Amino acid sequence: MGVTLLACLAIGGPLAVVYSYAGYPLLLFLLAAVRQGWRDAAFVFGKQERRRSALAGLPGVAVVISAFNEARHIRARIENLLQLEYPADLVRIYVGSDGSSDDTGAIIGSFADPRVVALDFAHNRGKASVLNDLVARGTEPIVVFSDANTYFEKNAVLELVAGFGDPEVGCVSGELRLKAADGANQDSLYWRVEQFLKFFEARLGALLGANGAIYAIRRELWRPLRPDTICDDFCVAMNVAAARRRVIYAARAWAEEDTPASIGEEYGRRVRIGIGNFQALWRHPEYFWRTRAATRVAYLSHKVLRWIAPHLLLVALAASLLLALHSRGWALYGALQLAAYALAASLWWASERQVRLPGLLRMVAFLFALNWAFLVASVRFVTGNYRGSWARTRR
Repeated sequence: MGVTLLACLAIGGPLAVVYSYAGYPLLLFLLAAVRQGWRDAAFVFGKQERRRSALAGLPGVAVVISAFNEARHIRARIENLLQLEYPADLVRIYVGSDGSSDDTGAIIGSFADPRVVALDFAHNRGKASVLNDLVARGTEPIVVFSDANTYFEKNAVLELVAGFGDPEVGCVSGELRLKAADGANQDSLYWRVEQFLKFFEARLGALLGANGAIYAIRRELWRPLRPDTICDDFCVAMNVAAARRRVIYAARAWAEEDTPASIGEEYGRRVRIGIGNFQALWRHPEYFWRTRAATRVAYLSHKVLRWIAPHLLLVALAASLLLALHSRGWALYGALQLAAYALAASLWWASERQVRLPGLLRMVAFLFALNWAFLVASVRFVTGNYRGSWARTRR
């Protein structure tokens, strides 16, 4: 392998990662600002209408929830949905217990309210299969997806539905707010950055996926999921984007979920999601070639480069160590990379042992855990070994 190629790998890998985590958010902000300025100018000089179209009338809504061993949350969840500020005669709540071994099935079956359609499946088949069955049971034109451990603000569905006033909109993603009991949410800064990206991607018509806890689609755009689909929310929303319909972000439609204070408690979930990411990347090349140009750029920058970031860094490290045989400069560069990874790993180790880290160091530990999870997920996806990736967490 030539020295020039090795040098490109050694430098290009880290640069691609830095672009995804730092350069892309800055570029996204600037492009969104330019577009917003252009729209403002068009409105001022051309008096173009820019208000959101209003629906002629509120449509029927199906709220769909797949639950597995959610006895701790499911009663409160259904009661929360029954109290939504939406006409009662226009809402149906479809809840399926996916072969639960606890009292989930009995609890959902105990609701006498005709708005609750409870299905207690005898065998555990996976979330995607339950969603397929639940969606098929309804006829309502708008389908709202959520989780068993989520809390909807009372007008959340109204805000989601309002987004469909534009006939080009096929999917509306709400905002998920994570809360931690002790205020030490390891996801907090990362999640705020993700919300930032969602908001500005939506402004450019490039929103990727949806918050699985709160989003809605037009029923006509629903495509049944393959039974082993892991990241169902991402695939459902991207299927809408691949149909050339708009995916928008409704920040005023919000939901809450608890999040664990421990990075380790989230690790299994991150590995599972990582497997689902690689699964979607492999199975759905149409997310690149059927979507709009802005969506393709966002998909590569925000998602794909994040998923392969640990691989890029490992390739860069290997190239640096090979170049170190010929140059002290490259040897120093390789040593700095090793030192940085060792420091990040030690911070993760400390965090797992309940050591209270300052915010910046906690973020470093979180990013190391995230990228390690992506690396493990890629190996498990390629080998088909998904064992150990399904541990339940508070999320």
